[in-house]
Amino acid sequence: MTQKPVALLEVGLNNIFAAPMRYYVKCKLNPEARVKLGESIKSGNLAKGQVFYEGMQAALRGATIDDMDIVHFVEVCYCLEGGLYPMAMESPILKEYFDSIVEVKDARFRDKCTMECEACDCTRAIKLPGKSLIEKLNVKDILNKKEIDSTRFKDFGRLVLNRRKQKQGIEALKNIVYECTTSKTKPIIAGAAISGLFAIFYDGEYFRIKNIPDNNEARQIFDKIGLSISDSVKSVKENAKQSLAGDYSHSNIV
Repeated sequence: MTQKPVALLEVGLNNIFAAPMRYYVKCKLNPEARVKLGESIKSGNLAKGQVFYEGMQAALRGATIDDMDIVHFVEVCYCLEGGLYPMAMESPILKEYFDSIVEVKDARFRDKCTMECEACDCTRAIKLPGKSLIEKLNVKDILNKKEIDSTRFKDFGRLVLNRRKQKQGIEALKNIVYECTTSKTKPIIAGAAISGLFAIFYDGEYFRIKNIPDNNEARQIFDKIGLSISDSVKSVKENAKQSLAGDYSHSNIV
């Protein structure tokens, strides 16, 4: 079945800090909180009101749980680049449902990371161990019921991007304008990363154009197709350099 384009709101809070990272997180489920966790995910109340609300909802809806009741998920987090340790802001919420946070580690080597997490599928191929968490919690109907459409959250990093269609640079961006005005190709989201501007498009499949130079010409093209970018490549680099990530030996922010 063909996937439908996802509203920008569902992508997450990509403007809170400028340089996010994807983390592979393992948490030990508290047996007494199992029902509460299921209800919170299903209702959309888990982490409601927090800046990481959509990211945590998307992550846990795609999570797995193994035979030891360890829950595995990948979540985009801005804490390190904001001057905190990874998942610092999320930890108090997680502790409401989990006995312990067993491990938090980079989901990808930082020297391979361009920090475009909201539109990057670098963790798509990670196979999380165990079975689907929402199925184990008996809330698997969450993906089907129309009455809870407003509580769905998509993480582009877990969607399949067609890499054969992926292109790079300003010329590729220029070419896509014609497709957006003459075909079913739709612009979805755009942003800034340390390697340049990027955007995701949808023509029945999702694909990306990346490494676009951040200049007036590129920004005018984005305006023409209805995409806005609040950050700049310069601001992303500067914010990252001033953060804890700036001193990290495997960081690719320089």
